[in-house]
Amino acid sequence: MNMSQITITPCSPHVGAEIGNIDLTKPLSDELRRAVYDAFLKYGVIFFRDQDISFEDQMRLAGYFGHVHIHLGGAGTASKPAEGFPAIRKQHFDENSKRISGEVWHSDQSCAEIPPDGSILIQKILPPNGGGDTLFMSAYAAYDALSQPMKDFLENLTAEHDGAKLFDKGKVDEYPRAIHPVITRHPETGRKLLFVNPGFTTRICELSKEESNAVLEMLYDHIAKPHWQMRFRWLKNSIAFWDNRCTQHFAIWDYWPNVRSGYRVQFEGTVRPSR
Repeated sequence: MNMSQITITPCSPHVGAEIGNIDLTKPLSDELRRAVYDAFLKYGVIFFRDQDISFEDQMRLAGYFGHVHIHLGGAGTASKPAEGFPAIRKQHFDENSKRISGEVWHSDQSCAEIPPDGSILIQKILPPNGGGDTLFMSAYAAYDALSQPMKDFLENLTAEHDGAKLFDKGKVDEYPRAIHPVITRHPETGRKLLFVNPGFTTRICELSKEESNAVLEMLYDHIAKPHWQMRFRWLKNSIAFWDNRCTQHFAIWDYWPNVRSGYRVQFEGTVRPSR
């Protein structure tokens, strides 16, 4: 298989593309790896359909783009390691689930000093009548839409990201915290983006509590606007591969008591978020 055989179909004006005519159960040539990664950088999240991959295939795919990352969460997280593959998280939700992973806008584990660069998620079991979609947004487009005075105001601010906010709902000592710039620059594309999220961000460090709450509420409302979003409908053996540095996502739990079950692997971050 060579690069000329694959198809790349954008999903929306700002984020997402579907990659066709590719078999991820087989090793990829250097040319195909480059094409996939270029699409990943350009669109923020890329999707593949009908990929009945094994755990080994999923680990190989992640390994093309970086070192696999071990999830930071512990006993309180809604996903668990897959048996025999500690880097792969089983994300299984059914009638007994009290909550699911990611039911809020977030960038994966932004509470880490160096958050993971990307995530690869495959769904194996889907609700029978639809549901369980995932929303993705472009943090580039959200930043670009801010007024210049607001960009200038945010430029030199930093924010705290706390794992306890999302993972364990308040068990502060169990998870890491990190301080990152509110506005960061993607280390490969060079584009500026908005790097706060309601899943992990707790405060803007340079502001008072009241000022911080007001600014973050405004930014969270801004992030949630549909103008820079797309909605991905999962089918069995669909894969989403997203750039954690410039997108956020929101898992929709509209399928209870039905089952949605899949597996996610991440690759390690390479540099700290910076301006």
